[in-house]
Amino acid sequence: MALLGSMNHVSITVSDLTRAMEFFRPFLGFLGYEIWDEIRDPNGQRLHVTVNHGNGAVLNIWEAKPEHAAHLFEVYEVGLHHIAFNTDTRAQVEGAHKLVKALGGQILDGPAEFPYDPEGWYAVYFTGPDGLKFEVVYQPSTVRRYGELMRMAESVMKHQESGGGV
Repeated sequence: MALLGSMNHVSITVSDLTRAMEFFRPFLGFLGYEIWDEIRDPNGQRLHVTVNHGNGAVLNIWEAKPEHAAHLFEVYEVGLHHIAFNTDTRAQVEGAHKLVKALGGQILDGPAEFPYDPEGWYAVYFTGPDGLKFEVVYQPSTVRRYGELMRMAESVMKHQESGGGV
């Protein structure tokens, strides 16, 4: 498995970091992320780094510079469209749907089956702080491939532990 082309991290910017974390702390916690303490970058901007130790995904949440904080996010302008998060089950998509509603996010579509993968694509689309668009998706083909990779990795590790070569 090569690192070439894999995502290292995604960073988003919000108008008010403290307010946005009222949404992101429980939402990202539900998805298995650890939210690190607030830090400041060398330019003085506040941010939270969030890490999912189970799969290595990293999402950074930055506070906008004051002169840009009033700019409203628009899904179809040049730049970010949305961020999609995988789940292991349909029930997790439904759980995310309930949580997002409880946190005040706006549900755009779903949870429902969508025609993006013949093996299945069960998702919910919503907006969170500052109108940023997100998706939580259960894609059986992705779950299957991930399971196959993990089984292969475990097999290699067992072989190496028993004194075999690579």
